Amino acid sequence: MPGGALIAVVSDGAGSARFGGEGAAILCAQVTAALAGALGRDKPKPSRALLRRSVSAVCAGIEAARAQVLEEVPPDAGMFDYHATLVGAAVLPGQGGLFFHIGDGAALAVESNGGRWTLSAPRNGEYSHETYFFTESNWRRRLRFTLVEPGFDTIFVMTDGVTEVGLKNMISGPEPFMPFFEPIGRFLALAGRAEGEQALIATLDSEAVRERSNDDKTLVWARAG
Repeated sequence: MPGGALIAVVSDGAGSARFGGEGAAILCAQVTAALAGALGRDKPKPSRALLRRSVSAVCAGIEAARAQVLEEVPPDAGMFDYHATLVGAAVLPGQGGLFFHIGDGAALAVESNGGRWTLSAPRNGEYSHETYFFTESNWRRRLRFTLVEPGFDTIFVMTDGVTEVGLKNMISGPEPFMPFFEPIGRFLALAGRAEGEQALIATLDSEAVRERSNDDKTLVWARAG
């Protein structure tokens, strides 16, 4: 966006929700618009105030999405028909920012040279196949933020179809499987947009990946130039 800030938002509609895709689209549009308004068109400077504005903007975007769903929901449907998760990033390249998250999916920040990483991991319900959605009444309790410190130059934001192949479960919790992310990051850093998109689609739709996950797969990659 103007000013150089990265705003990346992905959402996955629940498979059981009739209008899950519509809910995901509404959520992404409203949260992106709220963050763009909070960060402004001029190059923002990192500060506590900017982080607070970003947090408030994410909440305002979710509220706007919920209000839009309530306006559009058909008489024979309810909010649950628009169930969708939320994963996103609002980051100043190299200067840090935050991840925001409801439900499964993940966001990952990587420092290419030093090997550091910061992960906003999936969060499920009581059972592994359950998760949380922006359309639930207690969505504020499920919304979480992760601080992204300065120095990270590569960001990945993904839905749960990608986490099934991109994360590994450790005793301490989920961690990124770097042999999955590192080659993707190296290739995309050198490829043009069209070439990169085609290669990413081919990777996520490969037989090896489909054997691990049949869920829809959305992966956003960004790197500080």
